[in-house]
Amino acid sequence: MKTSKVGLALLLVCCAWAVLIVTGCAKDEVDTTGTIYGIVNDADNGEPVSGVYVVLNPRGKTTNTGSDGRFEFLDMEPGQYTIQISKNGYKTNTKRISVVAGEQASGDMVLERGESRIKLSTNSLAFAKEETSKTFDVMNIGTSGSVSWSVTFTESWLKVTPVNGTTAQGKNSTVIVNIDREKISQDMTANLLVEADGESMPVEISVKFGESEGGGGDEPSEGKGSCGEIVSCDSEVKIEFLSCVKNADAVEFQFLLTNNWEDWRVWFNRDQSDGVDDKGNSYPGYNTKFYVGNSDSFVTNGNAVSLMKGVRTKCRVLVPGIKDGASFLQRLDWVISSSQPWSPQVKKITFTEVKW
Repeated sequence: MKTSKVGLALLLVCCAWAVLIVTGCAKDEVDTTGTIYGIVNDADNGEPVSGVYVVLNPRGKTTNTGSDGRFEFLDMEPGQYTIQISKNGYKTNTKRISVVAGEQASGDMVLERGESRIKLSTNSLAFAKEETSKTFDVMNIGTSGSVSWSVTFTESWLKVTPVNGTTAQGKNSTVIVNIDREKISQDMTANLLVEADGESMPVEISVKFGESEGGGGDEPSEGKGSCGEIVSCDSEVKIEFLSCVKNADAVEFQFLLTNNWEDWRVWFNRDQSDGVDDKGNSYPGYNTKFYVGNSDSFVTNGNAVSLMKGVRTKCRVLVPGIKDGASFLQRLDWVISSSQPWSPQVKKITFTEVKW
């Protein structure tokens, strides 16, 4: 009997210790993420707006508001974010928000009725390890009148030129974004806000820290393809061949371009550019796509490319519709229509015997 009582006592003691241990562990657990809750209301009548498209950056998460105008993002890492909301019949709106571990951040916002009058050429700029400058365009897509706009940001390692301006109806204004790499020591992200006419739109900035071995972005496979000769447009513009590969009937070749003169803005003319293969087949420039840096958008006749002094910029040319039997591009000319503040010695870049 005594043995049973002793055993029962030991069991109770063990249970008590187990409860204390579990309780202690529970108290030691710390929330490492936060949450974002918000409601979108109509700016005129204060009513909730359903079906609003909500984008969270960085992370690229998306959702839509419910019938009560509410949305949420759960298990968010602490840090700075921007929320962009949009719906047909309303102006786009954006808000900066801070997420703290273990806390709920308010993402309440309002939408103003009316159609958007501005559009951005891109909503993100990705800087490779050696890149320091990129551009985007503010476009006035309204039906009448000029639009005044401004760019706001908080990071000291960012420089934006200009930070405000006025764009006429149907026209574009180019904004240059520069990175001061002496002020960063790791990969960085940030958001610019472009505000105009009662609406705001974000541009997500991502920067890779360190020096690139090949100069800008992911490198192509080494040793693939060759180029017989490259004739640059100017002695101050250095061009280095990287690679050339053929996938199906399309050829893509990549090269590095370094502007050793002062900062340069260039307009390329696709319509006047052209190429020819070793069998005499022609490839007009309006079918060819020319990409600068890590942009997913190819260069068009009306968009300027900014090439900063001393910066090695990776470029790639995509030539579709390569004819059967062709072994290489005998020649490809990429024509420059104009440039600022200086003009090159020759208004084209010529590649010869580009082999894949």
